[in-house]
Amino acid sequence: MSITDGAIAHGPAATGHVDYETKQRQWHMAAILFLVSDIVFVVALFFSYLYLRALNVNHMWMPASVHPPSMSSNVVLSGLVVLSAVFWRIGDIGVRRGNQGQLKAGLTIAWLLFAVDAVVQIRQLSEVTFSPGSGGFASSFYALAGYHMFHLVFGMILGGGILSRAIKGKYSERDFTQVQSVGYFWYWVAIMAIGMLLLPK
Repeated sequence: MSITDGAIAHGPAATGHVDYETKQRQWHMAAILFLVSDIVFVVALFFSYLYLRALNVNHMWMPASVHPPSMSSNVVLSGLVVLSAVFWRIGDIGVRRGNQGQLKAGLTIAWLLFAVDAVVQIRQLSEVTFSPGSGGFASSFYALAGYHMFHLVFGMILGGGILSRAIKGKYSERDFTQVQSVGYFWYWVAIMAIGMLLLPK
């Protein structure tokens, strides 16, 4: 009798290992709980942005001295993240089909696009001519851009770990839960980036 057969016969408690279905549920639950908390926080940021814009006390939402970043740079920031999410999905589809090459290529390109987006975000922040205290828009911009930067760095760390495991051949068409769960985060960051792009100035 093989080790696998023994695990099935005596159950996970007897072997000390967690079965695949339990591990899948744990990863999905962890991903969902994290996303829910993150979504609530981002919604609060969006609400404060729109609230301050509507309030516009003493016309301090956007004083004449404040010049927001160009639309083109914002489109690039959002576009890179959306494209990254597409490639993560391509990698996810690849592992489900047993295509290791597609998995590794998709995840690698997705990670690199996140890295490029981080560089673009840092450059945008370095080029703005206003400070967080320059009005409602300025403070909201720094909050949203800063949190987007956090998403990028966190995603690069998390995604880098998944990519490393993928390169080592740790995933298969039967075991792809981690790729799928981290993909949820990737797609959410893309949705947030689109939302930031659509916010009125």
